[in-house]
Amino acid sequence: MPDRRIDKLNSTRLLGGVEQPLPLFTSRADAVVDSLAHSIESGELAPGDPLSVTALAQRLNVAAGTVRSALGALEAMHLIDHRLNRASVVVTPTPAWFVAVAAECSGLSIAAADLGIAHATEAQVTEFAARAATVRELWETDHNDQVVGAEGLWELLDLLAVFSRNRYLSALHASKRPALVLGIRSLSRPRNPAMLRSVVDALVAAARDRDRFEATDLVRDLYTFVVDGVTDL
Repeated sequence: MPDRRIDKLNSTRLLGGVEQPLPLFTSRADAVVDSLAHSIESGELAPGDPLSVTALAQRLNVAAGTVRSALGALEAMHLIDHRLNRASVVVTPTPAWFVAVAAECSGLSIAAADLGIAHATEAQVTEFAARAATVRELWETDHNDQVVGAEGLWELLDLLAVFSRNRYLSALHASKRPALVLGIRSLSRPRNPAMLRSVVDALVAAARDRDRFEATDLVRDLYTFVVDGVTDL
């Protein structure tokens, strides 16, 4: 049976507790990439699960070449491991893997904070503050789902990438979400809610003040904090 996420290209997904529209796909391979990335991120496909080209082509009702293209993209996203003459497998997150993923995300998020604050309209700054208030609520107590809270923080940075008016940066930043979320779900320890609430407040203040330097410093420190929570460096 075809995967419904491929048939329904203008669907929605849950981001930080809020339904958000999926992007329009430009090819069947893009749709397969999104479908499989979603399955990996959600845990439907677990670390170490094999990804047979033949089986996926049959299940998703697409050509084998389309699946191979999608698997190549997923490997570039650090979501699967390619094995010579054997089926690729879903990546098993390790601290070393997460450091590499976070390093890529950090550079893009820093650029997003810099350019997003530089180019955001007043209406967008207001939108950012409203979204930040929602994210802040995710960290109000120690009993809330901290993975959802971490996703919310990432979505704030992704919003800045949208505000940057650089579609390449925005697309690249969005593509990093599945691997980052997979790493946080698999490896991260509970974090200090008060500290993360203060980061959200400081980001809002930096956006309102148009303080690009403060914003980029906050993002850099946030990624260091997240990586330390995984690697104990």
